[in-house]
Amino acid sequence: MKPLEDVYGELLIVRPPVPATVNKAGANYKSEVTHLTYSPRRAYDEWLSILDAIVACGGDAIVQFEAADDPFLDHDTLEVDGAGGIHPAGSRELLGTIDAVMTGRVFAANGPWVTVRDHVLRAVMPHMLEHRRAEVPYYEAILAALADDAGLALEITANPHRWEGMADVATVGDHVVLTYAVPGHYDAQTTPKSSRSTRAGVAFAADHAGVPEAARIYAELVYPHFHGDTVQFGARPHAGPAVLAHYAQGLYGDGAEIVAGVLGAERILPIDRDDAVEQYAGNSRQVAGGVLVPDGVSAAFVSALEGLGLVTHRVPLFELFGKAGGGPACATLYLPRSISVSESLPLRYSVSRSQIRDRRERIPQTLRVDPAFFANKPRG
Repeated sequence: MKPLEDVYGELLIVRPPVPATVNKAGANYKSEVTHLTYSPRRAYDEWLSILDAIVACGGDAIVQFEAADDPFLDHDTLEVDGAGGIHPAGSRELLGTIDAVMTGRVFAANGPWVTVRDHVLRAVMPHMLEHRRAEVPYYEAILAALADDAGLALEITANPHRWEGMADVATVGDHVVLTYAVPGHYDAQTTPKSSRSTRAGVAFAADHAGVPEAARIYAELVYPHFHGDTVQFGARPHAGPAVLAHYAQGLYGDGAEIVAGVLGAERILPIDRDDAVEQYAGNSRQVAGGVLVPDGVSAAFVSALEGLGLVTHRVPLFELFGKAGGGPACATLYLPRSISVSESLPLRYSVSRSQIRDRRERIPQTLRVDPAFFANKPRG
């Protein structure tokens, strides 16, 4: 099978938000804000709404709970002290430290590019910033379970170059837009920012997936668009060719003109600035014939998608991504269309929905952060 035809499967890997979520890294323009109060249970509810929308579209989510969360469950309120220690409210009991918590792990779109070839489930792993590299074993375990269920061998490859995963891959029919950032271009109009995907990284991933050079469109990002999926996504209309829903100003230099020149202007669905920058419309996620859209997007954006014959599902994101930055696409990772796993697989949300939904009662209602935690912490 041609690799680009296989990208958009109806199974998507997701990862639960941690019960102790804090904007600790400040690596994008939303998470640079040092909020002092969070609602982990509301974030979990919003995450559940994404899973429910995936199923409503005709897809399914693949998910597994993580033992690292257990100390933070069954407490109504958590507090983070000035040194980053996490305690139950009013207690000196140390449950963990925020620096050891994978607060970014819910961003599943930063996961691997997964393909199937010659009875092998293959994955090229992201090469993230140091504070997120501990996320890799989750994907390795999930992929091992899926390969075993599907009767496939498993082959995992490390990307030696900076690459932040499938968040920088947008397939549009027989082409793919690969986004990356160049220091000095990306952050030319602001202060220096954290490094992002590199051209070498996206090229290595595309090579591993078997994408021919002629099918690739390389485009640079500009701040505040830290990943390609904050600018654009590939949409598959009910009838007719694939289109790119796209915010042209999110690309550096003549990037938007290059993309339109290859795809053709008729295959670009424009996204306006407010929808793109404030509402994360480019972070919408199509699953089968439905599209998950952030709940704040405009009626005009929704109408444009529905004009393609697609059914839209608004998902609330105030807590989950409104504070950390992102949307439905950030929370999900496509598995290839060609993989087939058991309908009764416990990793499926549709199979374990009751257990997953019951867990919300164990998630803290509130998390408060001592301002001293942020006082001397580098940001950006």
